Amino acid sequence: MFFRHVILTLLFLPGCYSLQAQKPVPRDTFDITRHSMQFPHQYKKWGFQVSAGLLLVKPPFDLMENNYQGPLVNIHATFGLPWKFSLEGDISSILISNQFSLGPRLSFLIRNFGIKLGWDVAFSYGQLRQFGFDNKSKVWIHYPSISLGYKLKTMAFTFKAELIGVSRVSQTTGENEVVQSRNFFNGFTGAIYVEQRLWKDHVFMVGIKDNYEKLYWPTWMLFTTFNRFYHIPELSFIWIL
Repeated sequence: MFFRHVILTLLFLPGCYSLQAQKPVPRDTFDITRHSMQFPHQYKKWGFQVSAGLLLVKPPFDLMENNYQGPLVNIHATFGLPWKFSLEGDISSILISNQFSLGPRLSFLIRNFGIKLGWDVAFSYGQLRQFGFDNKSKVWIHYPSISLGYKLKTMAFTFKAELIGVSRVSQTTGENEVVQSRNFFNGFTGAIYVEQRLWKDHVFMVGIKDNYEKLYWPTWMLFTTFNRFYHIPELSFIWIL
Protein backbone atom coordinates (compact mmCIF):
# COMPACT_ATOMS: atom_id res chain seq x y z
CA MET A 1 0.00 0.00 0.00
CA PHE A 2 2.78 2.42 0.89
CA PHE A 3 4.64 1.81 -2.34
CA ARG A 4 1.43 2.35 -4.33
CA HIS A 5 0.99 5.84 -2.77
CA VAL A 6 4.59 6.67 -3.57
CA ILE A 7 4.20 5.63 -7.20
CA LEU A 8 0.96 7.65 -7.63
CA THR A 9 2.63 10.71 -6.07
CA LEU A 10 5.57 10.47 -8.46
CA LEU A 11 3.21 10.16 -11.41
CA PHE A 12 0.98 13.18 -10.59
CA LEU A 13 3.54 15.54 -9.01
CA PRO A 14 4.98 16.80 -12.36
CA GLY A 15 1.45 17.57 -13.55
CA CYS A 16 0.77 19.72 -10.48
CA TYR A 17 3.94 21.73 -11.06
CA SER A 18 3.00 22.12 -14.73
CA LEU A 19 -0.40 23.62 -13.79
CA GLN A 20 1.29 26.06 -11.40
CA ALA A 21 3.76 27.08 -14.09
CA GLN A 22 0.91 27.84 -16.48
CA LYS A 23 -0.83 30.18 -14.03
CA PRO A 24 -1.02 33.59 -15.79
CA VAL A 25 1.07 36.46 -14.45
CA PRO A 26 -1.04 39.56 -13.54
CA ARG A 27 -0.89 42.12 -16.35
CA ASP A 28 0.65 45.50 -15.54
CA THR A 29 -2.05 48.05 -16.41
CA PHE A 30 -0.17 51.10 -15.13
CA ASP A 31 -0.42 54.21 -17.33
CA ILE A 32 1.44 57.39 -16.38
CA THR A 33 -1.41 59.57 -17.67
CA ARG A 34 -3.67 58.49 -14.79
CA HIS A 35 -1.09 59.42 -12.16
CA SER A 36 0.71 62.49 -13.54
CA MET A 37 0.19 66.08 -12.44
CA GLN A 38 1.89 68.22 -15.10
CA PHE A 39 1.50 66.04 -18.20
CA PRO A 40 -1.48 67.27 -20.30
CA HIS A 41 -4.32 64.75 -20.22
CA GLN A 42 -8.03 64.55 -19.47
CA TYR A 43 -8.47 63.95 -15.77
CA LYS A 44 -11.20 61.62 -14.58
CA LYS A 45 -14.47 63.55 -14.29
CA TRP A 46 -14.99 64.66 -10.68
CA GLY A 47 -11.69 62.97 -9.82
CA PHE A 48 -9.32 64.59 -7.33
CA GLN A 49 -5.53 64.40 -7.23
CA VAL A 50 -2.97 66.01 -4.91
CA SER A 51 0.80 66.43 -4.93
CA ALA A 52 3.19 67.82 -2.31
CA GLY A 53 6.86 68.70 -2.28
CA LEU A 54 9.56 71.34 -2.08
CA LEU A 55 10.65 74.15 -4.41
CA LEU A 56 14.30 75.19 -4.09
CA VAL A 57 14.79 78.80 -5.19
CA LYS A 58 17.79 81.11 -5.20
CA PRO A 59 16.71 84.78 -5.55
CA PRO A 60 19.21 87.24 -7.09
CA PHE A 61 21.77 88.78 -4.76
CA ASP A 62 20.53 92.28 -5.73
CA LEU A 63 17.06 91.54 -4.33
CA MET A 64 18.02 89.77 -1.09
CA GLU A 65 21.42 91.43 -0.52
CA ASN A 66 22.73 88.03 0.60
CA ASN A 67 23.13 84.49 -0.71
CA TYR A 68 20.05 83.15 1.04
CA GLN A 69 18.52 80.07 -0.58
CA GLY A 70 15.42 78.60 1.00
CA PRO A 71 12.86 75.91 0.15
CA LEU A 72 9.20 76.66 -0.46
CA VAL A 73 6.59 74.13 0.57
CA ASN A 74 4.24 73.39 -2.31
CA ILE A 75 0.83 71.67 -2.45
CA HIS A 76 -0.92 71.26 -5.79
CA ALA A 77 -4.39 69.84 -6.46
CA THR A 78 -6.39 68.98 -9.60
CA PHE A 79 -10.14 68.46 -9.89
CA GLY A 80 -11.49 66.83 -13.06
CA LEU A 81 -14.38 68.46 -14.93
CA PRO A 82 -16.42 67.47 -18.03
CA TRP A 83 -15.52 68.29 -21.65
CA LYS A 84 -11.71 68.03 -21.25
CA PHE A 85 -11.65 70.72 -18.54
CA SER A 86 -10.10 70.57 -15.09
CA LEU A 87 -9.53 72.97 -12.22
CA GLU A 88 -6.11 73.35 -10.59
CA GLY A 89 -5.17 74.98 -7.31
CA ASP A 90 -1.75 75.64 -5.85
CA ILE A 91 -0.32 76.78 -2.51
CA SER A 92 3.34 77.79 -2.10
CA SER A 93 4.75 79.09 1.16
CA ILE A 94 8.02 80.16 2.74
CA LEU A 95 6.35 81.42 5.95
CA ILE A 96 7.08 85.13 5.38
CA SER A 97 5.61 84.95 1.87
CA ASN A 98 2.74 82.87 0.52
CA GLN A 99 0.93 82.45 -2.78
CA PHE A 100 -2.48 80.89 -3.51
CA SER A 101 -3.58 80.30 -7.10
CA LEU A 102 -6.61 78.81 -8.83
CA GLY A 103 -7.47 78.40 -12.49
CA PRO A 104 -9.07 76.29 -15.24
CA ARG A 105 -7.31 73.94 -17.68
CA LEU A 106 -8.28 72.60 -21.10
CA SER A 107 -6.36 69.46 -22.12
CA PHE A 108 -6.03 67.45 -25.33
CA LEU A 109 -4.31 64.08 -25.68
CA ILE A 110 -3.44 62.56 -29.07
CA ARG A 111 -1.74 59.19 -28.62
CA ASN A 112 1.42 59.95 -26.65
CA PHE A 113 1.33 63.73 -27.13
CA GLY A 114 -0.59 66.19 -24.98
CA ILE A 115 -1.32 69.91 -24.89
CA LYS A 116 -2.85 71.90 -22.03
CA LEU A 117 -4.01 75.52 -21.89
CA GLY A 118 -4.53 77.27 -18.58
CA TRP A 119 -5.07 80.57 -16.79
CA ASP A 120 -4.35 80.98 -13.08
CA VAL A 121 -5.30 83.90 -10.86
CA ALA A 122 -2.98 84.11 -7.85
CA PHE A 123 -2.97 86.07 -4.61
CA SER A 124 0.41 86.65 -2.99
CA TYR A 125 0.74 87.78 0.62
CA GLY A 126 4.05 88.62 2.27
CA GLN A 127 4.90 89.97 5.71
CA LEU A 128 8.32 90.81 7.13
CA ARG A 129 8.62 92.02 10.71
CA GLN A 130 12.15 90.90 11.45
CA PHE A 131 15.51 92.67 11.16
CA GLY A 132 13.90 96.09 11.75
CA PHE A 133 11.30 95.71 8.98
CA ASP A 134 7.55 96.23 9.28
CA ASN A 135 6.47 95.51 5.71
CA LYS A 136 3.46 93.81 4.13
CA SER A 137 2.50 93.18 0.54
CA LYS A 138 -0.65 91.97 -1.20
CA VAL A 139 -0.44 91.24 -4.91
CA TRP A 140 -2.85 89.86 -7.52
CA ILE A 141 -1.10 88.04 -10.37
CA HIS A 142 -2.30 86.36 -13.60
CA TYR A 143 -0.54 83.35 -15.16
CA PRO A 144 -1.77 82.35 -18.64
CA SER A 145 0.07 79.15 -19.61
CA ILE A 146 0.57 76.43 -22.20
CA SER A 147 1.99 72.93 -21.59
CA LEU A 148 3.29 70.44 -24.17
CA GLY A 149 3.98 66.85 -23.16
CA TYR A 150 5.12 63.45 -24.37
CA LYS A 151 4.63 60.22 -22.47
CA LEU A 152 5.89 56.66 -22.28
CA LYS A 153 4.18 53.96 -20.25
CA THR A 154 5.88 54.81 -16.93
CA MET A 155 7.41 58.22 -17.66
CA ALA A 156 6.18 61.61 -18.91
CA PHE A 157 7.99 64.76 -20.09
CA THR A 158 6.29 68.16 -20.03
CA PHE A 159 7.39 71.64 -21.08
CA LYS A 160 5.37 74.48 -19.57
CA ALA A 161 5.52 78.21 -20.39
CA GLU A 162 3.75 81.04 -18.54
CA LEU A 163 3.29 84.76 -18.93
CA ILE A 164 3.16 86.87 -15.75
CA GLY A 165 0.84 89.83 -15.48
CA VAL A 166 0.31 91.85 -12.30
CA SER A 167 -3.07 93.54 -11.83
CA ARG A 168 -2.90 95.04 -8.34
CA VAL A 169 -0.23 95.70 -5.71
CA SER A 170 -0.75 96.92 -2.13
CA GLN A 171 2.39 97.56 -0.08
CA THR A 172 2.43 98.70 3.53
CA THR A 173 5.26 100.03 5.71
CA GLY A 174 4.09 100.54 9.25
CA GLU A 175 0.84 102.49 8.75
CA ASN A 176 1.73 103.86 5.32
CA GLU A 177 0.13 102.07 2.36
CA VAL A 178 0.88 102.43 -1.35
CA VAL A 179 -1.57 100.90 -3.86
CA GLN A 180 -0.88 100.33 -7.55
CA SER A 181 -3.84 99.15 -9.60
CA ARG A 182 -2.37 99.58 -13.09
CA ASN A 183 -1.80 96.29 -14.94
CA PHE A 184 1.77 95.60 -16.05
CA PHE A 185 3.79 92.81 -17.62
CA ASN A 186 6.16 91.21 -15.12
CA GLY A 187 7.91 88.51 -17.16
CA PHE A 188 7.55 84.87 -18.08
CA THR A 189 8.64 81.40 -17.03
CA GLY A 190 9.77 78.22 -18.74
CA ALA A 191 9.91 74.81 -17.07
CA ILE A 192 10.61 71.15 -17.83
CA TYR A 193 9.04 68.43 -15.69
CA VAL A 194 9.83 64.71 -15.63
CA GLU A 195 7.34 62.38 -13.96
CA GLN A 196 8.53 58.84 -13.25
CA ARG A 197 6.86 55.80 -11.75
CA LEU A 198 8.84 54.42 -8.82
CA TRP A 199 6.77 51.38 -7.84
CA LYS A 200 3.14 50.31 -8.17
CA ASP A 201 1.11 53.55 -8.58
CA HIS A 202 3.63 55.83 -6.85
CA VAL A 203 4.98 58.64 -9.06
CA PHE A 204 7.72 61.19 -8.32
CA MET A 205 8.29 64.41 -10.27
CA VAL A 206 11.40 66.55 -10.75
CA GLY A 207 11.21 69.96 -12.39
CA ILE A 208 13.60 72.69 -13.52
CA LYS A 209 12.12 76.16 -13.96
CA ASP A 210 13.48 79.54 -14.99
CA ASN A 211 11.57 82.57 -13.74
CA TYR A 212 12.50 85.56 -15.92
CA GLU A 213 10.82 88.51 -14.21
CA LYS A 214 11.33 91.86 -12.58
CA LEU A 215 9.62 91.19 -9.28
CA TYR A 216 9.57 87.67 -7.85
CA TRP A 217 6.53 87.09 -5.63
CA PRO A 218 8.38 85.75 -2.50
CA THR A 219 10.38 89.03 -2.38
CA TRP A 220 7.55 91.58 -2.86
CA MET A 221 7.64 92.65 0.80
CA LEU A 222 11.23 93.89 0.35
CA PHE A 223 9.92 96.83 -1.74
CA THR A 224 12.76 96.57 -4.24
CA THR A 225 13.11 99.45 -6.74
CA PHE A 226 15.31 97.66 -9.28
CA ASN A 227 13.83 98.03 -12.77
CA ARG A 228 15.34 95.03 -14.53
CA PHE A 229 14.57 91.41 -15.34
CA TYR A 230 16.26 88.58 -13.46
CA HIS A 231 16.77 84.89 -14.20
CA ILE A 232 15.62 83.12 -11.03
CA PRO A 233 16.18 79.33 -11.14
CA GLU A 234 13.79 76.98 -9.39
CA LEU A 235 14.20 73.25 -8.74
CA SER A 236 11.18 71.20 -7.65
CA PHE A 237 10.86 67.78 -6.04
CA ILE A 238 7.24 66.65 -5.93
CA TRP A 239 5.53 63.51 -4.68
CA ILE A 240 2.23 62.79 -6.41
CA LEU A 241 -0.14 61.39 -3.78
